[in-house]
Amino acid sequence: MSGATVSVIVAIVGVVGTLASAVITQVLTQRAETQRSEREKQIRLAELQASENQCKIDQLRSCYVQLNAQDRRYRDAMLAYAYALKSGSAEAEAEEVTSARRAQRDTRAEAQLVGSDAVLQIESRVNAQLTVAYRRLMKVADQPDSETRQTELSLVIKLLDAIIAQQGHVQALMRLEVGAAQALPDWYNPEVGPPEHYQASA
Repeated sequence: MSGATVSVIVAIVGVVGTLASAVITQVLTQRAETQRSEREKQIRLAELQASENQCKIDQLRSCYVQLNAQDRRYRDAMLAYAYALKSGSAEAEAEEVTSARRAQRDTRAEAQLVGSDAVLQIESRVNAQLTVAYRRLMKVADQPDSETRQTELSLVIKLLDAIIAQQGHVQALMRLEVGAAQALPDWYNPEVGPPEHYQASA
């Protein structure tokens, strides 16, 4: 093989090597860019999912805060009304019961669209107890003052006091769902309700 032929071969190999190097570099660059783009896409999707999850948690927290507050307000208003009836005039307290009942009903309507089935189920027991207390309180309020009326008011007050325990269990489940607690407390029991004699006489 002559020197000229060798030179040509070397030149060809050099050109091919240069072209191949450029192609390989381009392929590797494109692959790296694709991988980088895919990673960025995954990060954006993860951030979007995290943002959506946080938005849902914030909405749920706001809903639960309102539901908890309105259940308590309703109960406290009825308790104040019962005590006022025991002592005499109760016009202002009666108006507050009406207002609290309306607000609680509106809040529950919103919660039924946002809250979990577990929370709604246990809170519905609280609402049922509040409803029983309301009906009994309104019935007693229309009666003339007497020893029987005073006894009935005392029973209504005990019924309202008994609701506190169930509200605590609702709060515990709400706290877990919005991430304010890592687990339910040992005392949690969704079956907690009013004493049997209150249920039987409701």
